[in-house]
Amino acid sequence: MYEGLPGPAEPYRYLHPPPGLGSTPRPSSAHLTAPLKDGQSPALSPATAEMPPQAQLLAAQGAFVVPPGVTAVQATIAPVDPPPVAPIGGQVAGNVYDIEVTGGGMPLAVRPGRTVTVVLRGPARFGRPTVERFPAGGWSRLETQPLGALAGDSYAADATGLGDVALVAAPGSSPGGGGGGDAFVVVLAAGAVLLTGGTLLALRRSRRPPAGRPPQRRQAAPPPRRRR
Repeated sequence: MYEGLPGPAEPYRYLHPPPGLGSTPRPSSAHLTAPLKDGQSPALSPATAEMPPQAQLLAAQGAFVVPPGVTAVQATIAPVDPPPVAPIGGQVAGNVYDIEVTGGGMPLAVRPGRTVTVVLRGPARFGRPTVERFPAGGWSRLETQPLGALAGDSYAADATGLGDVALVAAPGSSPGGGGGGDAFVVVLAAGAVLLTGGTLLALRRSRRPPAGRPPQRRQAAPPPRRRR
């Protein structure tokens, strides 16, 4: 289901570096234009250029409502200044990213009953942050899944809408540069979305054994018989 290549994780790129850290290379943006597929929004997987990416969007085919007359969609990811309202009980860990999908110059809404997946990488040593979204003037916490060995310091969350998103950590957490030599795995998640028509978290949940059923164990092979 997943393919990947191990490689060194580069240090985190800040739009506004915290005091005492010094300057970093400017964080990258992403832009993707794709035609409709079978009259629906196509599967999308734009990602920023860092290794591993600091922001990604995973959307299955048909995830967005497309108005009549639209023939292609555009997906953009860009680091932006943080909103004037701080997260309740936390601090932004890294950058705030504006993630948008548009068609005909207008933002496209996620189809009712569907979700898209946002994947964010944060600086190292922030503990276990959560992905939060900033709709309608306030922060909203999303159910967050750490990717672990797939991509260090990266976290995924399903969302019913886009806009400004960020990782939010507990107050007093110590930021770091992130990466800097640790190994990670480049996840080719676009293929997973195309194959399943679902999101990254749906893939991860589908691998869990049903509740109350213990995972099956391999039976040990019988010992060889002794010759007489």
